[in-house]
Amino acid sequence: MNSYKTISDAPSTPFVRKITVLSSMGVMMDGYTLTVFSYALLYLINVMSLKSYEISIMGISSIGGVLIGSLISGYIADIYGRRFIYIYDLFLVSIFIFLTGFATNYINFSILELIVGIGIGADYPVSSSIQAEFSPTKSRGKFMFFNIFSFSIGSLIFLGLAVPLVLFTGVNAWRYMYMIGAVFPILVLFSRKKIPESPYWVQHKYGREAGEGAKKQFEASTGYTIEGLPDVSREKTRFRDIFKGKYAAYIMFITAAWFSYDIVSYGIWTYSPLIFSTEITSYYADLYVVFTGMAESIPVVVGFLIAIYYVDRIGRRLLLIIGFLGAFAVLILFFFVNQYMVVGLLMTFSAFGFVHFFHNVGPSPITYTYPLEIFPTRIRGTAMGFATSVSRIGSIVAVFSFPIIDALYGLKAIIIFFAIFEFIGLAFTLKYAPETNGKSLT
Repeated sequence: MNSYKTISDAPSTPFVRKITVLSSMGVMMDGYTLTVFSYALLYLINVMSLKSYEISIMGISSIGGVLIGSLISGYIADIYGRRFIYIYDLFLVSIFIFLTGFATNYINFSILELIVGIGIGADYPVSSSIQAEFSPTKSRGKFMFFNIFSFSIGSLIFLGLAVPLVLFTGVNAWRYMYMIGAVFPILVLFSRKKIPESPYWVQHKYGREAGEGAKKQFEASTGYTIEGLPDVSREKTRFRDIFKGKYAAYIMFITAAWFSYDIVSYGIWTYSPLIFSTEITSYYADLYVVFTGMAESIPVVVGFLIAIYYVDRIGRRLLLIIGFLGAFAVLILFFFVNQYMVVGLLMTFSAFGFVHFFHNVGPSPITYTYPLEIFPTRIRGTAMGFATSVSRIGSIVAVFSFPIIDALYGLKAIIIFFAIFEFIGLAFTLKYAPETNGKSLT
């Protein structure tokens, strides 16, 4: 039996890969939920005779739920443990996304999606903390990146399901889109019950003797012998500690970067189907919009593959700088092109595609990873929950502001609006971002 100094020194195992798949489901459902709304909206506008403010309320309902769920669950997970929330939060998602398919107006639709979002939000800080605390230091970046890439996997799964639904279910396609989404969380619920509590959290909460017991569970699951326990502080969890000392600069950096990224990302993902639909005049317009969404995911996948290859080689900070800088440059170039010529579907699609590419090289995976590596076990979930909730404020700003700015000033103003936030994310990264590559968790 191979022996390693601590849990973080052990290599990747089937057990860690299992945790990666199970811990990715909440993020995957976030991607599914956002994407399904973007395409369901093509039907809902007519079916429910929606006004613009009703569309905005529906659009932010699940995002608002993620804000609430992540803020609460991260702190609870630091005090009472990760495992209980980890097991049951997706059950809430499954029930209420299924019920969303029976919604009759924007009010009950929004309430149901708010609860779906709470379940997804609860999973963000818990699953990500479990993933980070079980992952080997040398390849932790790859596992964390796969977690957040599951957002795009959720989008792609929906788009694949959307094709037959659009073709064969008519105006009720949007209902089936939501109901089918209930299946995926159920698939992992029972497997999550077999995952032990995080050894890092057990040692933080109950001391070294309890940590030894958690270590033995890890050894039984992986087949490795672990010589010692990680160096984990037993200091009490306090929410205010994420704003103290060196952590104040870190939380300011990560919330600003994630907020800025989400404004652009959610603005594009939520409304690009509507933008593309205005450019397509065909009996099968809805189907063509779905295929456009699939094509829009290609640069996402390419960006992710580049990021996952380099993250444990060149680190997090440089990738984040490249991502924000590249997306900013694309948006500025698109703005000036828009000044001097009429841009159609191909030009808009290309610009958004390059933004997606640079986002997935840097901001998308790294804003998700940083809070888990920067903050210690006693406030890891709290910091991740707070950062996630602030990022969703950015998402809400995007969903509300996009149609208003578009109606008042047009697409060019939206491009500049997005470019400003790419620059803000870049500025905070250059000033405050640390390098966490190769560093053990505490």
